[in-house]
Amino acid sequence: MATAREFVRSWRWGKEYFRDVRPRVIESLAEIRAWAEQIPHPALREQALDSLTHKQFHCEGGGVFGARSRDPEGHVMEFLIPYQTLCDYLDTVTDRGPSQDPDNLRWLHQSLLDAVALDSPLRDYYAMHPHQEDGGYVAHLIRACHKSLRQFPGYLGVEAALNRLVGLYVDLQVFKHGPLEARVPALQTWFKREGGDQYGLQWWEFAAASGSTLGLFALLNLAASDRSSPSLVPLVQDLYFPWIGSLHILLDYLIDREEDLLGGDLNFVSYYQDYATAIERIQFIYRTAQREAGRLPDAAFHRYVTRGLLGFYLSDQKIRHQIDRPTCGLLASGGSISIGVWLAARMGRAP
Repeated sequence: MATAREFVRSWRWGKEYFRDVRPRVIESLAEIRAWAEQIPHPALREQALDSLTHKQFHCEGGGVFGARSRDPEGHVMEFLIPYQTLCDYLDTVTDRGPSQDPDNLRWLHQSLLDAVALDSPLRDYYAMHPHQEDGGYVAHLIRACHKSLRQFPGYLGVEAALNRLVGLYVDLQVFKHGPLEARVPALQTWFKREGGDQYGLQWWEFAAASGSTLGLFALLNLAASDRSSPSLVPLVQDLYFPWIGSLHILLDYLIDREEDLLGGDLNFVSYYQDYATAIERIQFIYRTAQREAGRLPDAAFHRYVTRGLLGFYLSDQKIRHQIDRPTCGLLASGGSISIGVWLAARMGRAP
């Protein structure tokens, strides 16, 4: 349970988020939407606009790392918006695109690796894709990422950790969007190759951890200061991968269960024996994240993130009709802070 001090600080972070962060995210995405509307290819334009409309909450959620209290100069937010937008765009292109060719998928996602490599040249990321002519949309997003990263005084100290997390993210996207019959075997082989069993996780829980971008933004909070201790980098990396990352994406899949079932899409939560088992495992991962956060000097913030994830995702209208005893128990795991976020997010979402 949160201490009284943690509760007060969480209330302040929440107030800051709704007063400052969310409006800045919405304003920044409006500018990116103007770029997307200029994409020449109709399918790519539709996919870009669709991702901005339906995945805006990814930028909004990540924006907690860009609050002024943690990011006074605004550099994290300047990176977060174009980078998360690029992730969401590629996810939509590969979900709805005409090609499941692994080489095409990997080359498209090379853009994410290039976005965190300051000296990387821009490439023709659509070279193997049936659709071309995005009007420089991807290149524009990458340049925006580079412009932001150049302003981080401690970037070199987190660069290796960022590349590790982005590399895992790219692998996941390639394997989970590849040929249907090869997806699960490829993910299981990858899990073993990466030593995922060292964490005591199932292969789909490891895959979920790889799909989160929150670890990148937490590392960039460290890089925003040149006075950050290098010893904090592995601690932050180990907290977000796999624990907070896995919690984040499993909650995302939890609310999408029925939608993915109807659409025939891969959903990691479906690999649990039953719904009750899924909730038990998510609670275990949540509690582990809470414990591991205690190794950091700003433990209260990272615990706020985990509690916020519970409240934010369980407020989604896609799961409101599933508010049964196991789901209520999961929300209650986060105590008053999760419930407060749940109430605030419900009021902020469309009915």
